[in-house]
Amino acid sequence: MHVLIIGIIKKLPIKESEMETLKSLIYVSKGNLPSKMAHSIQTAKMAQAFSQKVENFELVTSGDIFSFLKGIDSEFQAWYGLHHKFKLVRLPLHIKIEYPFPQNYENFIFYKLAILYACFKAPCLIYTRSFPVVEILLRMCIPVLWEWHEPVSEKLSYTCKKLFNNKNLLGVVTTLPQLAENYLNHGLLPEKTLVAPNAVDIKNFLPYQTKSLARQKLSLQQDSQIILYSGHLYDYKGIPTILKTASLMPECEFVLVGGWIDDINRVKATCQQMNLQNIQFFGHVPQSELALYLYAADILILPTSKYWELAEATCPLKLFDYMVAKRPIVASALPTIATVLRHRENALLAEPDEPLSFKLAIETLLNNPLLAKTIADCAFQEVHNFTWDGRAERVLQFATERLQKANKSDISYMRNVLKYITLKTISPHKLLKL
Repeated sequence: MHVLIIGIIKKLPIKESEMETLKSLIYVSKGNLPSKMAHSIQTAKMAQAFSQKVENFELVTSGDIFSFLKGIDSEFQAWYGLHHKFKLVRLPLHIKIEYPFPQNYENFIFYKLAILYACFKAPCLIYTRSFPVVEILLRMCIPVLWEWHEPVSEKLSYTCKKLFNNKNLLGVVTTLPQLAENYLNHGLLPEKTLVAPNAVDIKNFLPYQTKSLARQKLSLQQDSQIILYSGHLYDYKGIPTILKTASLMPECEFVLVGGWIDDINRVKATCQQMNLQNIQFFGHVPQSELALYLYAADILILPTSKYWELAEATCPLKLFDYMVAKRPIVASALPTIATVLRHRENALLAEPDEPLSFKLAIETLLNNPLLAKTIADCAFQEVHNFTWDGRAERVLQFATERLQKANKSDISYMRNVLKYITLKTISPHKLLKL
């Protein structure tokens, strides 16, 4: 759902012509691509879009020796539904690793090596979604463009204020006005803030498929009323609401696409306890195959819980996928979701965590095909304003403007790296003797 890149500046010196159009960009990821995590999808899609607009682009992640030699391959492209190859640097931190990366993968050695690699290459811009990478780069006095999708917590308030006020932070890219306001309240300057909503890869949904054909390919009953959810099966995603709604609508089939194995087993156990017979599980599917499942649905459901700590700070990627599929959407009436969806215009909004509200919305659409078609068509037309290419263009324009205003033409990556290493390895007491 987290999403997105880190930005650096160039070595010696940056010519004015290069400032107008970025010639090189390194995107330092969180090191866990490929993964089932939503933020990795966003990273991969933005990387593809950047690569089509920046002459020398690289996405840096971690990997093993074999993947380091391969770079981007057909498996990686299929996993994320990518149409263009770009330079994927998979730093060989492991002898051999089983892909996709596990749920909680994080490697601080990767962050340090990725930063060293980026500094050695000295791009015009470094971009990242990684909090640790931002912290390290700013300590090294190296400019960076940060994409962040979470509100400032009380625990991180002091640290974030320092980062936001650091002169080498070029700016922050985020997805929602609510998040931007949160950052501004913690000291980020308005001119350093860009709100760029998430997006969708429309090519992944071509050619369009009828509901009948999609169901035939997936061996689903043609006459079933299918309510479909795609994404992880965490409780805060609204899975309890789906199960309770399913218990109120035994005549409908509820299809869940996605989830870690442990979560699938947990939800299956709950279904047995509730004696639910109308839930189907398909597990995780690659981005290149997701459209087929969405096309098989009568209605797409997005029941995000209002009790989730990030409910006021997220607008899920799946929402934009839903809009492309030309299927009517029933979603939680949360302020963040309402930045894209409008009740009875491009979706029906139901009360979060209220199964009866979702039941009534679903029944309204099933009993009113004209309304269902109208809101689905409206959503489809509007989602064309939310493409990864368009988003990348906005971010690059913002980055170029920030680089020009920052006037960091004398930055030397390796000099800053060596200075930082010296300060970390030589104590202040020893420095006084030098």
